[in-house]
Amino acid sequence: MVKNLQKSGRYLRNKVESYHQLSMIFFAIFGLGFFFAFLVHFIFIYVSLISFVIGGFFLGSSLNYRSGIYGEQRTIEILQNLPDSYSLINDVNLPSGYGNIDHVVLGHNGIFVIETKNFEGQFRCEGDQWYKYKDTWSKEYEQKSPSKQVKRNALILKQYLTSKRILNQSLIWVEAIVVLTHHNVSLDCNNPTVPILESQELCNYIQNNRARITFSSPELEKIARVLKQLRNLSITSR
Repeated sequence: MVKNLQKSGRYLRNKVESYHQLSMIFFAIFGLGFFFAFLVHFIFIYVSLISFVIGGFFLGSSLNYRSGIYGEQRTIEILQNLPDSYSLINDVNLPSGYGNIDHVVLGHNGIFVIETKNFEGQFRCEGDQWYKYKDTWSKEYEQKSPSKQVKRNALILKQYLTSKRILNQSLIWVEAIVVLTHHNVSLDCNNPTVPILESQELCNYIQNNRARITFSSPELEKIARVLKQLRNLSITSR
């Protein structure tokens, strides 16, 4: 079983809680707006309707993040099948301030940055561009690209580890992977720029990866120590 150096963190849970609270605030304003519209002036109806729309947006965002929590837990469960020569660190916050890295797997054959998406429905990937098909509209629309996101995270991690000068070798390579966890998702890929895997493919891909750089056990321990310290600092600063 993979060594779990850090359990999943609070990043998505904080998002769920904050967006849920915001949605409740705007729904409360919606109710108060209708109340004052009848007692004071009809203009409060407009305020109420705007608050309802904003509240719906925050509620939808909260539900999306809740779905993301399920997807990350699914990936963590799958990664438990890796042998104990690998280490897993979840929810790594980097000093760039741009969100977090869902999972980092450390092994002799590489450093793997994993972006988990619990997408549901039909998707198409053209290089770095992602599109989702919407049945109700009978067309597709552009989706925020997980490929770009995970490549950016891998680059930030590589630059951070390089800046720390913790390894004798000057070149550090970080693998970027997108994992789809939902059972009801289909993806048509054309020239993807990163591996896009279903959750059940993940462990085999990592274990069979041909290492561009081989890491020794002491090097992996140094990397894990730096990432754990960074994560603890990020939590403290929140």
